[in-house]
Amino acid sequence: MPLQIPHPNTPLHLYRHLLREATYLPPLCQPWITQRIQARFRDCRRKEDPIYVKDAHHYLRYLRSANAGHVQRLLRLCYLAAGRLGKRRRLLDRSELANKAANSAELDAKTQLTSGRQRERDWLDNWDIDKVKAIAFSQSEYHTKEWPYQMRRSIDPARVLPKENCFGRPLTQKLMRNKLKRHWVTIFRQLMPPLPRGEWDQLRALTRGEADAQHYKMPTRRPVAQSYFPVSEDRKPTWSDFVTKSVRSMARKSSRKMKSLSGEEDEDPRGHGRPIGVRVLNRRKLRRSIYGRVWQASPLTDKNPRSGKWAVTWGNSDKPISPPSKKALRFFEGVDEAGVPI
Repeated sequence: MPLQIPHPNTPLHLYRHLLREATYLPPLCQPWITQRIQARFRDCRRKEDPIYVKDAHHYLRYLRSANAGHVQRLLRLCYLAAGRLGKRRRLLDRSELANKAANSAELDAKTQLTSGRQRERDWLDNWDIDKVKAIAFSQSEYHTKEWPYQMRRSIDPARVLPKENCFGRPLTQKLMRNKLKRHWVTIFRQLMPPLPRGEWDQLRALTRGEADAQHYKMPTRRPVAQSYFPVSEDRKPTWSDFVTKSVRSMARKSSRKMKSLSGEEDEDPRGHGRPIGVRVLNRRKLRRSIYGRVWQASPLTDKNPRSGKWAVTWGNSDKPISPPSKKALRFFEGVDEAGVPI
């Protein structure tokens, strides 16, 4: 169905449309997306650059496509809300991977050089490198192509960074520190930050179908208010458009790829077919295609009190094996679990 909502012209009208579309998202990503819409509107409210209005129109089409059932776009919104992408990912980095030293003696021990002098503290001292390294090694082992980021294989700086320069001389302490910081920058760009225990357990319950029923239903669209006054319709193409423009550009909005973004229908009832990537988001589709993928890309960290090492646990949404039918059980009559005849 085409979108039955007038095209927003003013920034305030566009802001109301964005908030309206955010109410139709699943409960997993609805609060975070609504918060980001409000924050971006307040930041750009005093700016008169038309690029912000153009970007907002793009995001409005993106939200409408996700609410229409586009799986990849809805999955990306859930990645943003769970901290796998975007601003919340950086916030989780600061809160979960920060270096929480007990006292100043531990900080002095970490900044002490081999020569006995103290070096100046830098931004790398603010991070828990042992925890970051544990997550990076685990992510390089469990990551798949569907994840937003792929972790590199060479993580240990002792194997990656050189110890001598091209003349065979040892590197200076400052140069070694700069190379070490550059190495960890590449790790941070690909790292998946851990989630808090409560949020990770909630994702597990959503994936296993143990959550409330409201999390497995897409909110129904409310009826659109109709104006008593005549509303000017959007400009329709004329014969001059078909003469001066190519057929491809004229039919682009009604193509299968762009149909969920534009909301247009084919003039021919036979048409091109249904939009690409749009599915009916029922309970099973939400669990496997949305919640399961988000949970798989979310780590949980626990520190062993004895050894002091970090244990990383990733979400596992393996499909359980269904029990065999009565017809299939006849094949195993007369044998035990090991296949030996009784």
